[in-house]
Amino acid sequence: MEKGFVVWFTGVPASGKSTLATAVQQRLENMGLPVENLDADEVRANLSPNLGYTEEARDENTKRLAWFAQKMSTYGANVMIAAVAPRQAYRDRAREWCDKFVEVFVDTPLEVCQQRDPKGLYARAARGEVNDIAGMHQPYEAPDAAEVHIRTTESSIDEGAEMVMGALTAMGYLPAVLSQTGE
Repeated sequence: MEKGFVVWFTGVPASGKSTLATAVQQRLENMGLPVENLDADEVRANLSPNLGYTEEARDENTKRLAWFAQKMSTYGANVMIAAVAPRQAYRDRAREWCDKFVEVFVDTPLEVCQQRDPKGLYARAARGEVNDIAGMHQPYEAPDAAEVHIRTTESSIDEGAEMVMGALTAMGYLPAVLSQTGE
C-alpha cells in the first residue's frame, strides 16, 4: 500500500485555511483518492474539548493532529489539516513525522481576517472577551519556506487549490496530468 501525503494549511484565524483544504479535498476525491480533512477546530471540539489556547495547549493540539495525520497517511489516506499551528516548530514536527508533507501558507492580512470573522472570534476580541488570538494577541510565525504560499487577496479559492494541486504533482505525490491537448 502506498503511503498518503499530509497537507498542512497554516495561517491566522479566518485566513481561509478550511475553505482551501475543502477545495483541495474535493479535487482529490474527484480523482478517486482517499482523503481525510482534519479541521483543527473540529478535532479540538470532539477529541479535546477541555484543551485551552495556552502555548502548551496549542503544542499538544498540533502534536495530536500531526500524530493522527501520520497514522492515517501510513495507511494510504491523504490528509488535509487546517490548523493555525502558530509556531514553526509545531509544523516542523509534523514534517518530521509525516513522510510526504506539504506546508501551505494561507497568507491573509489581519484586517481581511477581521472583516471575514466567520466564527465571531475577532468581534469577541474587540469586546475584550478573548485575548489569545494567534497573530493578534499571541505570536504567529509565518513559514519561511512553505511549499505553497497563497496570498488570498491575490488568488481565488480555485486558484489557490490549483496551486496546491500543482505542488502535489511537482513533488511526485500525484501523477502528472496530461494537458487537454494530450501532450
